[in-house]
Amino acid sequence: MHPIVYVLRHGQTEWNRERRVQGSSESHLTPLGRAQAAAQGRILAPILVARPDMRLVCSPLIRTRQTAELALAGALERVTYDPRLAEVHMGDWEGHLRADLEPHHPILRDPHTAVLAQCVQAPNGEDFEALHARVADFLTGVEGPTVVVSHGITGAVLRGILMGLDFDGMADLDHGQGCVYVLENGTEVALSDPQ
Repeated sequence: MHPIVYVLRHGQTEWNRERRVQGSSESHLTPLGRAQAAAQGRILAPILVARPDMRLVCSPLIRTRQTAELALAGALERVTYDPRLAEVHMGDWEGHLRADLEPHHPILRDPHTAVLAQCVQAPNGEDFEALHARVADFLTGVEGPTVVVSHGITGAVLRGILMGLDFDGMADLDHGQGCVYVLENGTEVALSDPQ
């Protein structure tokens, strides 16, 4: 059984807004993304005050660092960065608009295929087994209450492992921005901004 884990997805990025495939490529937060990260900060503020020993870990990508600067503003000196929390690598698709890829890759326009299933099938990208293995490896070092700032797909796999879900269960999880997912004893609760 793992200790309590708080999971944040980064705020909206320029590439999210453009519907451009990010994967492990870099993109900066939009004004909306910064507002979402600030909302996460309001959610976490009383939790961090109550738990000054909380471990804070962030993906090293720019969008998660920018999110952490706002969501963990009073505790940035305690944040560590772990590449195992980076987003799934999406190979040949990274940097391309989904609209340009969809005519050539039917899986991307199939409304019945979950985003997780799409992302782990990118040509020359990271497959589910590799993504799962690195996230599970990260979780072996989680020994106390922890805040994780990560990404939509990587975060869904992390949350799924903590809840004991299979691939389909992970694929059904949402990828909300601006909220905080609290995982404890195999269950999840999404916290929203009190404002």
